[in-house]
Amino acid sequence: HSYLTYLRDRLLLARELLTPSGSIFVQISDENLHHVREVMDEVFGAENFQSVVTLWKTSSATTTGLPSVSDYLLWYAKDHSKLKYKQLYVPKEIGIDEGQEYTYAHLPNGSIRRMTDEEIARPQLLPSGARAFRPSPLTSQSASATTSVEIEFEGVKYTPGSGGWKTNQQGFAMLVKAGRIMKRDKSLSYIRYIDDFPVSPISNLWTDTRWGFDASQKMYVVQTNVRVIQRCLLMTTDPGDLVLDPTCVRKGTKVLTPPTPPVNGGELESSL
Repeated sequence: HSYLTYLRDRLLLARELLTPSGSIFVQISDENLHHVREVMDEVFGAENFQSVVTLWKTSSATTTGLPSVSDYLLWYAKDHSKLKYKQLYVPKEIGIDEGQEYTYAHLPNGSIRRMTDEEIARPQLLPSGARAFRPSPLTSQSASATTSVEIEFEGVKYTPGSGGWKTNQQGFAMLVKAGRIMKRDKSLSYIRYIDDFPVSPISNLWTDTRWGFDASQKMYVVQTNVRVIQRCLLMTTDPGDLVLDPTCVRKGTKVLTPPTPPVNGGELESSL
């Protein structure tokens, strides 16, 4: 009760200080996640809830049940209708996250083949000039008179089945000319290269924020990673905006000066 009262007082102060387009982030463990979200719904309004971000904090943990390897970042807006937000992206990498779907290679000699497991694990093993791609479906559930027709490709005729093609005959001709069609077992697919759109939008699952890559900077059991702070600022602020950590200063807490991230001591969770 005293913990939530303390936190509520800080949240009320943060709400008053926030600009109408501002955001607040609170990092918390799974133990108190549901309690803190209820308090934030009360202070900021449930309609201003934005997301719960899952943060990967460690690779393993000793436990009698499922290991706890994540913290959570509660994100609320001062006013959802005026929220300042910028979509962030990360590069696609073969074999990682969305890049796991890119398992084919278009070789410089024009041939295509599936990558080996070694090439997926180490893309630098691919021949120079090879382009990674994934086959994308060319059929959809909906159909029209122009998209449910029979298509001939390399001497073989194909039909879209119960649905329709995603393009008409003219579109198919353009895709064939661009070298974007490949045969599958019983249908055709669109060749989608990884460098067509070489980035992926960041979602509410952050798997690149554990302390493994800069653990030497960690001073407390519960501490916000520098990368988490950076991402929150890039998403919701402009250069020159003011940012405050209202739980940073506490009796017995060592206050660190920039560029070290804000931290707090004892049993309290870090927040932005």
